[in-house]
Amino acid sequence: MTKVFRNLTFDIKKNSIFQVYGNNGTGKTTLLKILSGLDNDYEGTINYKNINLNNIETNFLKEVVFLPSLPSFYENLTVEENLRFLSNVYGLDKFDINSSFKLTQIKDKQVKDLSDGQRKKIQLSIGIQSDAEVLVMDEPYNFLDIESQNQISYIFIELVKNNKTIIFSDNTKDSYTFEVNNSVNLNNV
Repeated sequence: MTKVFRNLTFDIKKNSIFQVYGNNGTGKTTLLKILSGLDNDYEGTINYKNINLNNIETNFLKEVVFLPSLPSFYENLTVEENLRFLSNVYGLDKFDINSSFKLTQIKDKQVKDLSDGQRKKIQLSIGIQSDAEVLVMDEPYNFLDIESQNQISYIFIELVKNNKTIIFSDNTKDSYTFEVNNSVNLNNV
């Protein structure tokens, strides 16, 4: 068994923004998957709402949503068809196609014909509109132009105001328009 990191200890406060950073290959994605309950091959203890993650019931997967760095969709379906499907998966009664990013102009396009940035906006829109208490985002700024990066930064601030917790990894930006409340640097573990 390969140890990715050792003696890693940190707290993530509710309604805060937490950043995971480190060089390529330091385990950022692995850590985010562990925190999201998607990877249980680890030693140690992770508590969520004072309950060990290994003892959490399935509601955890509704309360914590993981958005991978590379969005994945049904390529031959349109944006609107994918959004309808994903809305059902995330239990959204209604998806507002224009709430986060203006997706109306691409709603009839097949996903296979979209740019990486357009795919990222679709993925982020679904996560942002979910009822999750915690959004875990692996490199949310990837593929986004400056205007969209600024928009997602504003959205982070609004999500925290609305009782959401944001956990994200990012190595592309030097500064943010929001306050990172706490972080872990995987270069040092």
